[in-house]
Amino acid sequence: MKILGIHFNSHDTGAALVVDGELVSMMEEERFDHQKHTNAFPVNSISTCLKIGGVRWKDIDYVAYANSARLSNFFKKIFISKNFSDFKPNIYSQGYIEKILHEELTKYFGDINPKFFYTDHHTAHAASVFYLSPYEESAIFTVDGMGNWVTTTLGIGAKNKIKTINRIGYPHSLGLFYGALTQYIGFKANCDEGKAMGLAPYGKPKYVDFFRKICRVQEDTIELELSYFKFHKDTLLDSEGNARQWFSEGMVNVLGPVREPESELTEHAADVACSVQQVYEEGCYKLLGHLYNKTNNKNVCLSGGGVLNCTMNGKIPSNTSFDNVFVMPAANDTGLCIGSALVAEQRYSPKTFKRISLRHAYYGSEYNELEIEGALNCIFGDPAFQVSKPDNLENDVAVKLASFEIIGWYQGRMEIGPRALGHRSILANPTREDSKDRVNSKVKFRENFRPFAPIIPLEEACNYFEIDGESPYMLKITQVKKNKQAFLPAVTHIDGSARVQTVTRCQNKKIYDLLYAIKKHNGIPVLLNTSFNVRGDTIVRTPKDALKCFMNTGMDSLAIGPYLVSKNNK
Repeated sequence: MKILGIHFNSHDTGAALVVDGELVSMMEEERFDHQKHTNAFPVNSISTCLKIGGVRWKDIDYVAYANSARLSNFFKKIFISKNFSDFKPNIYSQGYIEKILHEELTKYFGDINPKFFYTDHHTAHAASVFYLSPYEESAIFTVDGMGNWVTTTLGIGAKNKIKTINRIGYPHSLGLFYGALTQYIGFKANCDEGKAMGLAPYGKPKYVDFFRKICRVQEDTIELELSYFKFHKDTLLDSEGNARQWFSEGMVNVLGPVREPESELTEHAADVACSVQQVYEEGCYKLLGHLYNKTNNKNVCLSGGGVLNCTMNGKIPSNTSFDNVFVMPAANDTGLCIGSALVAEQRYSPKTFKRISLRHAYYGSEYNELEIEGALNCIFGDPAFQVSKPDNLENDVAVKLASFEIIGWYQGRMEIGPRALGHRSILANPTREDSKDRVNSKVKFRENFRPFAPIIPLEEACNYFEIDGESPYMLKITQVKKNKQAFLPAVTHIDGSARVQTVTRCQNKKIYDLLYAIKKHNGIPVLLNTSFNVRGDTIVRTPKDALKCFMNTGMDSLAIGPYLVSKNNK
């Protein structure tokens, strides 16, 4: 069975192709229009997924989708206004949403008439992680801002079935709580929560008691004190997909003036970030504790935008009874296209459906050598650049990294999810503190408090980090061993933590070989790994994107396919 999953009409749109229960391709529309968290209809993602899979429209059995923002926002406005005379169920029925979807598809792809399959938001999140997990049975925890009026679910997966144990409804949301405070300290809600997480270790938990009062979490409930929030009084996002103001004047009255975006970071902002991070973690662990008591299972699968909080994820084994944690790499709403497709596959082929564990995260587009050459044509013969085709690319790049060059690394198929995992990466030598400063100021053009992640071979990870098991998707924070922190200053955060990515040769041969090549030069098989983009832009997709980013930043060299490009004017 061939199923096309689509996430549309909301933020983080995208598409995925599932064939006989196996994920074949996934693309995020933001990689095409360069608008982070875009709400554009995913026409490019759809086309690319079908092309990768060699599938034509007539071969598609179902088009699967999860929630629709128009549907959710319509009901939300009714909830806000209490004016039920406006309710027009025939206009915003599921059938109407599918009519809109069909119109969009035919506009771009001609006369097609696919069958549609709908599943709800959090079921799609749960399916996207459990059906791709290595576990036959597992507890399942989904948490985000909101989807289909649900903010959090606790469930269990067994073989091919998923059962929801408890749902927590809007407006009581840990995700919206965290987003509102992210916005208060001058960052973008529904976008920059990772910045708040990175800022948290610089602060003190001065406001924990207050936040516990306005965000009360019990074993199976969340209750926000709504007088301190505004998101429930209007739609969460405006027509452009930007978050409206989520906190109220009541919050300002307690915490003081709001930090203006792009203004100087203050101790107060760091203290707020530290406090909201602590209360968010406490809330998640209470819910996870209840989930364990209900399931008595040592495995837990995590999905939803709220589990992009790597600090929370990394501490689950030490704060709950769960031993094994699997996090969906595309945990945000883009992953709904995968989840909805997998639910459809299980629904229509229950006897033949097989869960196929995710082996890696490289399911996006790829460009061949000829296409890469086409992008490089503009610099062939340019004295400002040196272009070579080394016999051993990994060794030549390792030599440059040992000399503390910053390298753009563009290889193979694009990653899914928001993290660069060694195919669309910027790499640097982590053994000097100034590597972090140079990447932040000369390449990424981003805030200097934000940490960078290390990438390391799986078998070496326990020698440098307090880690038990693998972390292939850079979604768990752990501690750098105290006797190794001085050797890895560029990837050790202020609190001694690091967002580690482990890699095996089966997962990524090129980056694995590169790590051992750099070990020959400095004795340490670790690199600083960050996404191949500048602040405010999305991760590069095409060779032209990669070359443009390389030329317009302080990167020293670019390893793109078999080619190594270096700047001569360093």
